[in-house]
Amino acid sequence: MSEIKLEAFNLEKRFGKTPLWNLEHLELATGSCVHLRGENGAGKTTLLKVLAGLESADKGTVKVNNQPITLGEQICYLHQQPYMFDRSVSSNLAIVLQSKSGSSQQKQALLEEALNWAGLLAQAKQAARTLSGGERQALAMARAWLCKPRFWLLDEPTASLDEKGVGRCVELVTQLRDSGVAILMTTHQRGDLTAICDQTWWLRDGQLHR
Repeated sequence: MSEIKLEAFNLEKRFGKTPLWNLEHLELATGSCVHLRGENGAGKTTLLKVLAGLESADKGTVKVNNQPITLGEQICYLHQQPYMFDRSVSSNLAIVLQSKSGSSQQKQALLEEALNWAGLLAQAKQAARTLSGGERQALAMARAWLCKPRFWLLDEPTASLDEKGVGRCVELVTQLRDSGVAILMTTHQRGDLTAICDQTWWLRDGQLHR
């Protein structure tokens, strides 16, 4: 996998007239796994959403290999409480595949591959909203996995998960890291998940410290 860079230049975000952060330059390359730390209110979630194109900055640009980012392409943002459609686990995944090319057989094969990757084959027919917290997080990651993003922005992925759910999340994130994608995650708990990161960034006093 050739290296791809997600970069931000002179990025600024304000709430009214109050500055939240002002970042001269940020670079996240494929193959890296970064733990983004900061106190509550530092703007970590806002930064992830801006990098994903879900929220606008007041100033600056975000680019992938010097090209403006396109919402839904190459970058995914996963919230700590992912939304589940009121249907089965398989149907939640099938929604992603509706807009993709390929035969019904090819799409079914991809769906089953995603279920297997996330460890959800046994829950395929179960209503998604009845899953445990760890299973819901795994399903959200499987939906994103079907889109093959190169940059994964994970916002507190293990928040409120039990030990089993945390273990499942660590396993999936490790597989993603080993596949060569870029991962930028926020989490307050240091442990097995942060141990797989190769860098730590601090968002503090409106600046990014590495």
